[in-house]
Formats: sequence, C-alpha cells, structure tokens
Amino acid sequence: MTVAGKSTEQLRREWAIHPYFKYRGCAPDPDDPLRMAGDPSLHVGAHHGPDAFLPEGQVERRAREARAVEVCLNCPVMVQCDAYASSVRPDGRLAEPEGVWGGRRALERHKALIRARHATPAAPNDRVFHTVQKQAVLRALASCWDPFEVAAAAGMDVRTANWQRSSLVRLLGLPKDVSRMRALAAARERGLLEGVDLVPDDGSVPAIPPPTPTKVPVPADTVEEVSEPVVLPEVIALPVRRPRRSRVRVMPGQLSFDDALAFVPVQSLLSSSPLGAAA
Repeated sequence: MTVAGKSTEQLRREWAIHPYFKYRGCAPDPDDPLRMAGDPSLHVGAHHGPDAFLPEGQVERRAREARAVEVCLNCPVMVQCDAYASSVRPDGRLAEPEGVWGGRRALERHKALIRARHATPAAPNDRVFHTVQKQAVLRALASCWDPFEVAAAAGMDVRTANWQRSSLVRLLGLPKDVSRMRALAAARERGLLEGVDLVPDDGSVPAIPPPTPTKVPVPADTVEEVSEPVVLPEVIALPVRRPRRSRVRVMPGQLSFDDALAFVPVQSLLSSSPLGAAA
C-alpha cells in the first residue's frame, strides 16, 4: 500500500532529505546527545519508550507519550514523518508499528489503518474475471438472457452457468437484484467485454435468474397410454360405531356369594378350618 501513489521507501527518503530534517524535534540536542532537541528535559528516546530494563507503568507511559506528541507538534517535518510512519509495507504492516511518529501514537495510527481498510475495500484483481467459464458466461450473457440459452451458449449446464453469473455480479461489487444491462455495463467499464456485441433488453431482466427447477426425464417405456379416463368408485363414508363395555350377564340359576353362604351350615365351616380342628 502507498500514500499518494508513493511507496514506503520513497516516503522515508523524502522525510530524510527534507531541508528541515536536521531541525526535527526528536533529534539529539547538540549540547547533550542524550537529550532531545525539541525538549531538553526529555530523553532522546522518549518517542520509543524507556530502556528495556526500566519498567514503565501505564500512567508514566501516557505522560511520556503526551510530552513526545508536544515535541512533534512543533516539528517542521511532522507531516513528512507521519506520512512515512503511517504508510503500509507490502506485507500489510505499518512502516513504523511502534512509538510516536508524526504527532500520533502507535495505537492511533493502527486505528487509522483499520478505518481506511474498511472504508475502501480492495478491488478484486482483473485476473479473477479471465477464467474460461466466466469469460464464456459473459459472452453468452451479452447475447441472450434466458438461463437455458445462456448455459447452452456458454457450453455448460444451467446450474454452473447461474453460479458463474452470481460470482461475476459479486466480484463486480453489484447487488444481487441488479439488472442484466447494468451488470454488463459494469463489465464493459472494466474492459471485460472488448470486441463483444451486446444485445440490449428493456432493463428489467435480472442479471441473476431465479432458481430453475431441475427437469427429470421420464423414460418412454414407463408411460402408459390410457384410452379412456379411469373413473374411480365413489367412496361413501359410513359411521363407525365404537364398541361399549357391557356389564357381566347373570346366568340363570347362578348363586351369589351371599346366597351360597346361606346354604352352608356354620358347623361344617368350623370343622373344615384349622381352628375348628384344633378345638
């Protein structure tokens, strides 16, 4: 990534050869090389943190960075310094990911980089459009718009052709409901339809057709020819009577348990029981 069309190396060179580079605030003081020219009370490395063997708390770090920013605000090459430090190298990282540069802390420069990436998404490389299937679908879509005709002209099945059309619309940065003519106009702007004649429509044909149902062929030998229509008998629904639980019927001459006891002598019952035998 470059800033204003310039690479990280070019921006660093412009910063280093600037006429006022030697007057920068973070330069060493001529009288004391360990002190900063912009603020002699600060160590010359205040923009990049203390020594590795010296601990620094959050309060101390914020105070040091605030004083370093004050030095940057009075620096004659602050703009060139920020342009170089905030540029992005080919690997996607900031040129200076740590320290205070150009009046901004590392966290502020990283947040600015993230905002820039979300605001301007990278456009797809034109090479992704130059596949065999995508080129065939584009040429077919320029002459017809019916899904089956586009697939036949592109030399592929309908499912593959529709998938390639959806991929082309997505890569062109267009919505799914875009018209065919608008999609082809965007493709022509990118130079994808050079030398291809375009058959126009009324602008109401969608670029991506609705899902097409798959046609399943039926073998001819499975189709039976019926000379006369088959009349099905009328089905009459009859009421179904649910069975009910009936009570136990009393057989003629059957005695109940109480009647049976009335005919048995009590003495015979006592003699047949174990208690009566013991007595």
